Amino acid sequence: MKTKWYFFFLTTVAVSAMIYAFLGVKGEESVEIGVLMIGENRYEKFTGLEEGLKDLGYNTKNIHFTVKNAQDDEELIDRQIQELLSAKPDLIVTLGGIETLRLKEKMDEASIKIPVVFAGLAAPKELGLIKDYKSPGGIFTGINNYHASISGKRLEMLTSLVPAVERVHVIYDSKIDVSKLSLDETRNAAIQLGVEIAPCDASKDCLDTLWKSVGKREAILVLPSFRIESLTDEIVRLTSEKKIPAMGLYDFEAEKGLLASYGSSFYSQGYQASRFVSLILQGNKPGDLPVELPDGIRFVVNQQTKDALGVSYNQDLLHIADLIHPEVQGGSKR
Repeated sequence: MKTKWYFFFLTTVAVSAMIYAFLGVKGEESVEIGVLMIGENRYEKFTGLEEGLKDLGYNTKNIHFTVKNAQDDEELIDRQIQELLSAKPDLIVTLGGIETLRLKEKMDEASIKIPVVFAGLAAPKELGLIKDYKSPGGIFTGINNYHASISGKRLEMLTSLVPAVERVHVIYDSKIDVSKLSLDETRNAAIQLGVEIAPCDASKDCLDTLWKSVGKREAILVLPSFRIESLTDEIVRLTSEKKIPAMGLYDFEAEKGLLASYGSSFYSQGYQASRFVSLILQGNKPGDLPVELPDGIRFVVNQQTKDALGVSYNQDLLHIADLIHPEVQGGSKR
């Protein structure tokens, strides 16, 4: 009997020690986390990050966020990065590609070593942020949102969803490497699918041209870029008035009025990134944490837009889509 109580005592002490050590990170100590976002569209990633950390047991007493929102101003994001680095946070979370690349540039210049979690960006290895997906090395790790790699799949889904489409206007950003990589993927897919595409470099001139030239049996495909994200309302207005089907990356684009989207949502990318933040706060090195693909890819179709366009659809694809109707359902499910 004494032996049993002895082992029970040792087990209790060991478990208590582990719990105390774990809560020490998340309880008594205050952690400073810097957050970089290029614009308001990416705020959903921050919401997901907060919710993920909350579900992991963290709260506002444990963590203090310093959030830098550049409001789509590239010069401002550079100044905000300098301010954030001067504050020396324990960890930085970047909410997209341009934020991460600009941060890396500034950190390399100043030889600053702060752990960084990117909450969703495309092709981190190809962009030189990590050495390898399984063993990133260095100070960067996070979520590869896979958006460049599935650009060709988006084209296939768009033209399959609306079989009458013969030509697709592809809006890309020549100033963003990931957007150019996505255009290459789209071009290769177009050859395989036998679909004509017309690339359009993201700008007001691009949209002005589309207003004048886009016609029947044509569609629009949106590629990754924060600049294109900032044009979402204008693209929605164009496609709505011209009755043109369009495929985006994010569910918020479909919620705003594009016909469809295919990709990982902002919220889910932020939520998934919270696991990396927690692991680093517990003492793991970012270079030892494998970069992950998204937990899920979502195919969304806006039912209101679908009904308004007046075209024929592939019913088999519609059956696997997550149909949303913002005015009726109050927005899509996360």
